[in-house]
Amino acid sequence: MKNFFDYRGIRIRPFHLNIYRTYLLVFWFPFVLSALGYSYLFIYPILLEMKQANKYDLLALWLPSGGLFLLLIIPLLLLVMMRRSSFIRGGYFYRVYQRQMLARLLESNGLYEKKKRKSKEQTRERIIFPKVYYRSTKEILYLTLPTDGMKWHDRFQKIAKTFEEMYISDFISEKKEMGFTTYSLMIDVISKRISIEDCIATDGKIKLMEGVSWDYAEVPHMLVTGGTGGGKTYFLLTLIQALVKVGTVDICDPKEADLKDLQDLRLFKGHVFYGTKWIAKCLKNAVAEMNQRYVYMKALPTYKTGKNFAYYGIPPYFVIVDEWAAFYSTLNYKEQEEILGYVKELVLKARQAGVFLILATQRPDAEYFGGGIRDNILFRVSLGKLQEQGYHMTFGNEQKNKAFINKSIKGRGYVDDGSAIPREFYAPLVPKRYDFIEELKKISSMKLLDTKEVYPTVDEINEAYEEFGIEKNDE
Repeated sequence: MKNFFDYRGIRIRPFHLNIYRTYLLVFWFPFVLSALGYSYLFIYPILLEMKQANKYDLLALWLPSGGLFLLLIIPLLLLVMMRRSSFIRGGYFYRVYQRQMLARLLESNGLYEKKKRKSKEQTRERIIFPKVYYRSTKEILYLTLPTDGMKWHDRFQKIAKTFEEMYISDFISEKKEMGFTTYSLMIDVISKRISIEDCIATDGKIKLMEGVSWDYAEVPHMLVTGGTGGGKTYFLLTLIQALVKVGTVDICDPKEADLKDLQDLRLFKGHVFYGTKWIAKCLKNAVAEMNQRYVYMKALPTYKTGKNFAYYGIPPYFVIVDEWAAFYSTLNYKEQEEILGYVKELVLKARQAGVFLILATQRPDAEYFGGGIRDNILFRVSLGKLQEQGYHMTFGNEQKNKAFINKSIKGRGYVDDGSAIPREFYAPLVPKRYDFIEELKKISSMKLLDTKEVYPTVDEINEAYEEFGIEKNDE
């Protein structure tokens, strides 16, 4: 019975083609009636008197005519301003205009039937729209179209990208039922932006926006892309500030730029690396940490098959590498083989041990991510403006039917939280006078796991891998 009375929304009809203007005229109509009454009471008697005297005095009409003008124009201007304000705030008239856009899409693309109505005098033709429905909440726009195998079935199946571009929104899902498809699009995303104070890591997740969190235990490793000025560095610093409170953070800064400054803090002593030799050592250490953690977990009396680091209360371990592509391109073949080997092992094997990679780069070209590494980094963020090819590199070629729209807002981009559906994203807002160095000074220490006394052999590591269902080493 619930499906029988399922509400799809407002059906789009031909009168919606000009409904935005029609509403304005309807609200203005009472003032037009008032103006007619005013004219009858105050202007008509003067005109009648002038006619009887056969003498017309324009000055005598000036004041009442001015009152008539104000009675008509001021309400119209106020209504236009109210309508515009409602539109800007995403209010009622914003939704009215969305319905008008949908009607005009159908009309301009010929997605309608024509029906002739004959009378004795003439034959009139009217258009009939297919059963298209509009429904909106503050956050989600639902557009239902007929996919019943009839005339426009194929076009309605491929219309999601058009809707994204029309409504500057993000397609997030489609719901199919017999005869209809409902497209869900996310709108008003900027209202979900959070402040840096709200970006905290709890229960294995770090909150990045209302409705968007990085669940690093379930969606391991992160890829951050974006050009200069897009907010990538601030985003990395925001991540560091949140993650260092729950685990260990190692930072690799090949360009020796902003992130290198953290080495001066007691908190990051021995955790900031630059130069090929030391970055390679950092990644090698991370692989060793991963191996030690697997042996350590297996040796615990609370060991239980299938459980990960969080079950044993082990703090996560993060390795952040900035400007990955620029760094990788400077390596010789031997260095590339070595470093790529460490990265590949971490990406493929480190999740259950709680060791996670965050790779940041301007463009994630495949040549800098050998062995399918990029495809195994599941959480992806782009910040700033990218070319279409850059978006496809970040989120995959299967997103070619997705409309990526650039906006001039720092910290704005797109995110795929592991759902394989990129959507608009706003990085946590950092106030202009916010000082990361001073804030990080307030944190006394990282949460470390002491595995220095664990010196596993290759056999012990392989045995631990087997217990955790991980492919053995080839060494």
